[in-house]
Amino acid sequence: MLMHQSSGPDGAIPEQDDGATPSSPPTPGQSIDESFKERARQILAHGQTVTAGSVHLIGLDEIRNELGDRWGSVNERVHVYTERMLKKVLSPRDVWFRYGENHYIIVFAQADRKSAQLTCSKVMESLHQALLGHADTRRITVKTAVVDVGGGVALDTARLADLLKDAAHKPEGAAPAAPLPAVPLPAAPLPAYGAVPTAEARRPHWPEMPTDTVTLQLRPKVLFRPVFDVKHKVVSTYCCRTDVDTTRYLNLMDAFDPEREEAVFDLDRETLSLAVSTYNELYANKFRYAQTIPVHFGTLASSRRRREYIQACRMIPRVLMPFLAFELDGLPASVPYGRLAEIVAMLRPFARAAMVILHDDAGDLSVYATAGVKGVGLRLDGREDEPHILERLQTFCPGPRKFGMFAYVDGVRNPVELEAAEAAGAAYLSGPIIGEDSEVPEHMKRCTERQLLQRSRRRRHDMPWD
Repeated sequence: MLMHQSSGPDGAIPEQDDGATPSSPPTPGQSIDESFKERARQILAHGQTVTAGSVHLIGLDEIRNELGDRWGSVNERVHVYTERMLKKVLSPRDVWFRYGENHYIIVFAQADRKSAQLTCSKVMESLHQALLGHADTRRITVKTAVVDVGGGVALDTARLADLLKDAAHKPEGAAPAAPLPAVPLPAAPLPAYGAVPTAEARRPHWPEMPTDTVTLQLRPKVLFRPVFDVKHKVVSTYCCRTDVDTTRYLNLMDAFDPEREEAVFDLDRETLSLAVSTYNELYANKFRYAQTIPVHFGTLASSRRRREYIQACRMIPRVLMPFLAFELDGLPASVPYGRLAEIVAMLRPFARAAMVILHDDAGDLSVYATAGVKGVGLRLDGREDEPHILERLQTFCPGPRKFGMFAYVDGVRNPVELEAAEAAGAAYLSGPIIGEDSEVPEHMKRCTERQLLQRSRRRRHDMPWD
């Protein structure tokens, strides 16, 4: 059965029968290369004009070998993670399906051969990085079915290291490679590559952040914001925050628009993926810090989205879980205890704590504490006048402590707000005066409030941190 990468209305992958069995493994005595060539020949001989060099094979053999005995217990989760990434990266017109036990065939609708190879290889690099903590670009390969002079099918094997080298040496401003010639094929029924399920048609395309066809870019963009520990006078925690363009895009959408819900869901999955893959790499280099991962209530309130998100959480390496905390955003003011307790219980196996961030002062703190929430934060709006902000800080911060939770404040912008938040009892602070958002976390910094203010003044004068 040939599978489009697009998701159906219930989140499942729609399937269409093309009369073959592409998910069948190679026959006994037949290598995966021989089997792939045969399957590629069937695809290229199927009923529409398919561009030569558009059929590719990627495999999980290297990941399986490195995981060793653990593979038997985690292989299905690895496949779920792989398929989620393919759905996210490929266009609605591209087609992919699982082939045999550890391989996938991808058929690109438009990308030229080099761009398609690079995309496949970068998918594999991301998988290696997320699942193993490293990625050897010399060992990551992608096989491409090409039509030889005699009309048969041959294989071209490309290494990611070579593809990256070629891309780096491509002259700046050079025109993209011309597409390979199309091979005219006899008429026969084949699932239309352009067919997009209704649910996929509603998904946002993030028009302000286009994807580069040479370098695979993850979108929307997520940054790391430093957090100041008031008691211990140290910056050793980072929370994930969206960049300005992503925030602006979401703010322009109607709050009740189903497309916005899908955009927020994509943002939550991307945030989780980036936070875990970044920490995985830094952990391998003996770098430790606390990491807060935001997730919206709408993501966990939908059964389909919740199922996919929790499935992604199961891919978090166990060694990272003691350093992670989830931050629930967009929680309704009157959320029932049972619903919140269920959400906290679902997240608890994957992190040390669950917290709640509020955009206003509404929230039933007794319900939060009883449901197992460890901390409650207040996000300041920089457009408010200072007296109002100070009043909110004085009112909010003592509340969580009364119920055994800690209070934190996001969006602290000046010395007056910093002093007021500390005086009111905030345990953690973040915002422009603490430090700017960055693409990767930095090493732990011990500093006093006075040093924070000095560094803030330097940044305003375009001076680097010491």
